[in-house]
Order: sequence, then structure tokens, then C-alpha cells
Amino acid sequence: MRHRQGFTLIELMIVVLIIGILASMAIPNYMSMQSQAREAKVKSHAHALQLAAEDFAVRSGGIYSAAGADILPLLPGAALLENAFTGASSEPQFGAAAATPGQIGIIPVLQAGTPVGYQINGWGRTQEVISFANGS
Repeated sequence: MRHRQGFTLIELMIVVLIIGILASMAIPNYMSMQSQAREAKVKSHAHALQLAAEDFAVRSGGIYSAAGADILPLLPGAALLENAFTGASSEPQFGAAAATPGQIGIIPVLQAGTPVGYQINGWGRTQEVISFANGS
């Protein structure tokens, strides 16, 4: 009797089936984790923007900035932040609320024409993930 080496077609098909089942469970979890990581990056950038706005106010005697050009040099690396969903260096949107995935917006709060605070919001894949304001 001859001794054969290797796997039969049935054994290979069972292995492929098991790998397929494992992949069908792992891929959705991976995609969900990616989305959560991107939303966490939006929150992180919103916090960096908040720190820059507060830093500007401290340097300006309690008056907040009404223009993004004042805050931009105080952001990490003194540059625009990277959109977590598109990868473009376009954040934050000054004077506008965030509305597209990964976008961060800052709107000055004015009182008698003087900026006394700000509102910052960030947008995730499908909904707003962070929104906070300072000032009255």
C-alpha cells in the first residue's frame, strides 16, 4: 500500500471555511475600532484647539480671538490640524460649526462686539462627537 503525503481537498476546504468564519467576525470589529479611533482623534484635536484658544486669552488679558489667524500659531506645530477621516490638513474651521466627518469648528462668542468666549464642536463619521462652549 502506498503512503500519500499532503492534505485532502476536504481538509483544505474545512480550513478555508474556518478562516472565513474568523474573518467575518474580526473585520466588523476592526472597522468599528477604526471609526472609534478617528472620533477620538477629533476629540483630541478639539481639546488642542480649546487649549490654544485659552492660551490666546491668557496672553491677551482675557479677550478671546475673533479670528483663526490668532489661534493658529498656538496649535501643535503651529499648523492646521489633520482631518481624522480625510487626512487633509484643513482643521479647524474658524467661524463655522463642524458639519462633515472629522471636521472641527470654532465660533467666537461676542458680547458688544468683543470676543468673550468660543464654541467648539467636532463631527464624527455620522454625528457630532464633541461640543462645548466657554464664555457667555
